[in-house]
Amino acid sequence: MSSNHETDSSVEKIKSWEVESSSSVEEFDDYSKALDLFNIISDQDEDVILYEIQKSKINGSIIKRIPILNTKQSKKRKEELEKERSTKKRTLPPQNQAPIQNKNKPQDIKYRIVILVIIIAAFLILLYVLSQLVVSSDTLNAHFSLGQLKRNSDFSLTG
Repeated sequence: MSSNHETDSSVEKIKSWEVESSSSVEEFDDYSKALDLFNIISDQDEDVILYEIQKSKINGSIIKRIPILNTKQSKKRKEELEKERSTKKRTLPPQNQAPIQNKNKPQDIKYRIVILVIIIAAFLILLYVLSQLVVSSDTLNAHFSLGQLKRNSDFSLTG
């Protein structure tokens, strides 16, 4: 195979970061520096996109250019974080926060005990009904088997 037909996995890659705005394009080797510039430009209400750039180590050509973050996404995330913070501040009192209460309140425990008693009573009633059915079916079977014995006794077994 010739070197022109190399696959992406065999090509060594160099990763860098690019901040693109309407006024400039700057490339960084460090993600934190690129993110800092992105935040500065986006705070100025300018549309900015942060890209991850993968270049070939052999000839420096760009293999992949992946958009990582844009101004709309960052503003949306900041708004969501601010909403979460404001709702947490409203729901919790500013002075000492109350500890989380135990979920088992006295009313809840009483309710559970009543349900348990009802289930046990229903189980006992079911057992009683089943035992009455078994007893009554035994007496019926006894009557039927006596009748069959009388009929069978008409025939003599010795012959």
